[in-house]
Amino acid sequence: MRKLRSPAAGRMAGQIATIAFALAILGQILLITGVLPIAWAWGGRQTELTPALQLGGLAAVIILALSAYVIRRRAGLVGGSSPGRLVIVLAWVITAFLFLNTLANFASPSLGEKLIFGPLALIAALACLVVAWSH
Repeated sequence: MRKLRSPAAGRMAGQIATIAFALAILGQILLITGVLPIAWAWGGRQTELTPALQLGGLAAVIILALSAYVIRRRAGLVGGSSPGRLVIVLAWVITAFLFLNTLANFASPSLGEKLIFGPLALIAALACLVVAWSH
């Protein structure tokens, strides 16, 4: 367990989380541009890509990008000095959100959420947990 809390483990997990966030951002972009069916998101309840759903997807892209930055900052991959208390707290909030998102994705009737976004969220959540927990 001590190795999982090491700075090296945090940096490695930060890189894994970055890849997961980048893939989630790519997924959102593919959804809001209509490349992927919108039924693969939003619980599978939407059949038509509306401007409101595109706006929601754009908001998700921004939140994912900011989350990636916070996790990278906490992992020591960006920024020079030690992360402040706000970054540490936000890393835990992001981690908790990702675990809840994982549960929601796996519980979704949407096959896309269940088979694609669920595992991706789980990988991101586990990587973020290591980052948040690291020294």
